[in-house]
Amino acid sequence: MGSGDEIVDLNRAEDILSGTKVASSNSYTLDALIRRNGGIPMDLGLARDTKESLRQHLAGAAERSDLLVTTAGVSVGDHDFVREVLTELGGEIKLWRIAMRPGAPVGFGLLGGKPWIGLPGNPVSVMVTFELFVRPAIRRLLGHTLPFRRTVPVCVGEPITLGPKLRHFLRAVVKPAGSGGGALTARLTGPQGSGILTSMARANALLIVPEDRATVAAGETLSALLLDDPHHVAEAPF
Repeated sequence: MGSGDEIVDLNRAEDILSGTKVASSNSYTLDALIRRNGGIPMDLGLARDTKESLRQHLAGAAERSDLLVTTAGVSVGDHDFVREVLTELGGEIKLWRIAMRPGAPVGFGLLGGKPWIGLPGNPVSVMVTFELFVRPAIRRLLGHTLPFRRTVPVCVGEPITLGPKLRHFLRAVVKPAGSGGGALTARLTGPQGSGILTSMARANALLIVPEDRATVAAGETLSALLLDDPHHVAEAPF
């Protein structure tokens, strides 16, 4: 389920092209990612920025699903009502916000005994948090005992300067350092803003920078999560 007064479906092409509304790209992204990872998506539609609309979309959702995923409405804005509405519907909030970038406005809880994961609204944040949290949840529900992708050591190919003391998951291209394979090197895909879709489209990995690192020198070794790696592990490596 997506939410936001500014978000519309693709049938509102004129509004989207004029810039008065924003296409619901997250709905299509999540649909594809859920299918790719073995789930069957059930679209709950787009809720408006009101408590009444959110209640209408969320009421009964847990009875019809195994996992509930929402986007937006989990930050600290005047119209971010998801937490309040979930509580009113009898839900339990277990976690609210994570010290990471992108994707800090993440929530986790239970509604009707079913897990709920609330993702941010920015497109790249949605894709990163899906990979880190929703994808492993889907694999676990499908019976996999190894739900998480592993991390691999990589040599950073360029200097990196970061902002706040958050754990950063930077979109990167990881490839062998030489023609003979072996050691891996990582370079960023470009600007890392959470609304820059090309940063994710060009990436084959998430480069993990610990929260205590404001700068990373070229040649240093960090861990990376390979987005096409078939190998999985039991515990979250990030």
